[in-house]
Amino acid sequence: MNQGSRLASLHDTASLLAGAANRQHQSDGEVSLTSCLLDEIVATLTPQRIHVWEAGLTSVPRLIWWRVVADGSPDVAKQAVPGVVKRIDGITDISNAEPIPRFLTSCEVGNGVQIILELALPDGAFDPQQMLELVEVLADLHRRNLVSEQFRSVGRVNELRQILAMLHSDLDPIRVASSVASDTVEFLSCRRISVARRNSRTSWELVAATAVSKPDPRADASRQLCGIIEAACEAAPNAAGPLHRVSRRQPIVAADSSPSVSVNHRVQPLAVSGQWADADWAAVFEWQLNTDLKTVETDFAEVCKHAALAFRNCDTLSKAGAMSMLRRLPQTIRSRRLLTALGLIALLAAGLMFVRMDLQIEAMGKLVPSERVFVFAPEDGVITDVFVEDGAMVANDSPLCVLRNEDLEIQLELIDGEVASTQARLAALEALRSDRSLTQSGMYAVEQAELKVRLNSLEEQAVILNRRIARLAMNATMAGQIYGDRLQELLKGRPVQRGQYLFELADPSAGWQIDLRVPEVDVRHVIDGRAKLHDPLSISFTVETDPEKKLFTSLSRLSAATEVDEYGRLSVLATAIPGTADISNPRPGAGIVGYIHCGKQPAGYVLFRRIIESFQRRWWK
Repeated sequence: MNQGSRLASLHDTASLLAGAANRQHQSDGEVSLTSCLLDEIVATLTPQRIHVWEAGLTSVPRLIWWRVVADGSPDVAKQAVPGVVKRIDGITDISNAEPIPRFLTSCEVGNGVQIILELALPDGAFDPQQMLELVEVLADLHRRNLVSEQFRSVGRVNELRQILAMLHSDLDPIRVASSVASDTVEFLSCRRISVARRNSRTSWELVAATAVSKPDPRADASRQLCGIIEAACEAAPNAAGPLHRVSRRQPIVAADSSPSVSVNHRVQPLAVSGQWADADWAAVFEWQLNTDLKTVETDFAEVCKHAALAFRNCDTLSKAGAMSMLRRLPQTIRSRRLLTALGLIALLAAGLMFVRMDLQIEAMGKLVPSERVFVFAPEDGVITDVFVEDGAMVANDSPLCVLRNEDLEIQLELIDGEVASTQARLAALEALRSDRSLTQSGMYAVEQAELKVRLNSLEEQAVILNRRIARLAMNATMAGQIYGDRLQELLKGRPVQRGQYLFELADPSAGWQIDLRVPEVDVRHVIDGRAKLHDPLSISFTVETDPEKKLFTSLSRLSAATEVDEYGRLSVLATAIPGTADISNPRPGAGIVGYIHCGKQPAGYVLFRRIIESFQRRWWK
C-alpha cells in the first residue's frame, strides 16, 4: 500500500466531514460547515495551501475560501476541468526549498457556476479520488448557501411589505409615528428610532421612541434629541444627506434614561420631497458602531419614503374639512348670504353647546364562554397521543392527550437504582450487627444513619418524579367542548415545551361573556360614567357574524389595569354578560363591536370629541 492510499484510508472524506461537524458543534453553530471543513482538511492533511474558487461561464474565477495563504491566480484556476484532477507546476516550500505540486479539479454548482478546488500537497499525501469527493462536497455546501441566501432575501422583502402595509394602515399621525419607532427598529438593525413633530419653524417635539410608550418632552433625552434634529434642520434646510457611517463617536442619552452609549446616528426628514424645508416630521435613527449600514441602505430609503407618504396622508385627511369650508367662504360672501351663514353658524354652535347627546365609547372585542380552561403542557416532552378533536364534547376527567418525557424516565430509573443500592447497603449493615467490634466503634451507627437519610431523600425524589410523570397523562378538569384547530395534525408527535398553549376547554352551556378592549384614551369616560350613574352602564353591541342584529347588555366589570392588546395598543378590559337567548349560533372568539353608553354630554363635545381631546393633549396647559 503506497503512502497516498494509506492517508486516504486514515483520513477519508467521511472522517473529514465528521471532524468538521464536530468543530461546528463546538462553536455552537457560529461557524459555517464549509469553514470547519477547510480547517479540518488543514489540520488532517496539512496542505501548503487550499484555494476554493467560484467561476461562471463568462466571469473571472473569484477566490471565495482559502487557507494558509491567499496568493492564488485566477489564470491557474481557469485550467480546472470538471471530474478530472489536473497536476500543475509546484510551489516552493520555504522550509525545505522543494517544489510542492498543486492539483486542480472542479464541480458544477448549477447554471454554469463551478466550484474549483486547488490543493498544494506532496505526491505521497495526495489521493485523486478523495479530492474529487471533496470538491463535490464543497459544491454542495456552496449550493446550499446560495439557496439559503435566496430564502433570506425573499423573507426580507416580505417583511418590508408587511411593515409598509402597517405604516399605511392608520391615518392617526401619532400611531404612524409609534409604528415607525417600534415596528421598523429590528428590521433596520437599529438600536433606537425616535420620531419628532415640528411645532414651529425652529422647534420640534418628540412624540415617539423605541421601547417608550409616551416620551416626556421635558426630559433631558427628549430635549437632546430635538436639539439634534433642530441642528440638522438648520445646517441643511434643503437637503437630507446620504446614508453613511459617521466616523466620530456621538453619545446620545437614551429616551428611557438608560446609560449613554456611543452610536452611529442619522437624522432624517420625513417629507415626500426629502427636504427639511417641507418636513413636519423627522426621525433620528441610531445604530451600534459595528453595524454595516450598507446592508440596510435600500430598506432604510423605502421605510423613510413610505413613512413620509403616511404622514402626508394623515395631514391631508386632517385638513380636508377646513380647506373645503375656506373654499366655499368667498362664494358665500359674494352671494350676500354671509349674515345668514353667520346666523346658522351661531344657531349650530348654540345647539352644540346646549343640546345633550348620549356619549358612546366604541370598543372592539370578542365573544368567549364564561367557563373555560386553557390547556397547557405540564412538562417538556413529545405528545404521543391526542384523544380529542375540535368541537368534541368531553366529560370531566376524560383523557385529553398524553406526553412522554424521556429525561424524567431516565431520572426515575437512576433514582430507583440508587434506592436499591442504598437498601442493599443497609441490609448488609444489618447483617454485620452481631460483630461487636464494628458496632462499638461508632462507625456502624454513623454510616447506618447516613444511609437512612439518603434513602429517605431518594424516596422523596422518586415520589416527585412519579408525580410529574403522572401529570403527562392529561385529563379534562371540567365537562365541556374542545376548541382547537387541527389538533391531530398540529399536536400528535410534536415536541412541546412546559407552559405551551395546546387548546381550550369550555362549557358553552354555562353561558357566554363579552370581552371588550376599551382604548386607554377613552377609558376615563367609562370611569366617569360609572361614578355618575348609579346603575351599570348599558352596552349596545353587534356580533360580526350577525351584524344586522343589535343587542343590549350592561357592563359587569372594568379591569383596574391597562394592558397592551393584540394590536399593540394600550387598552382596558371591560366584561359584560349578554343574554344567551339573544345571540344566535354563538361561537368562541366571534368578533364584537360594542358601544358603552356613558351618559349625556353636550352635542358639540360628543360630535367633535376627538378634535377637542387632541387639542387638549397638545395645547392645554
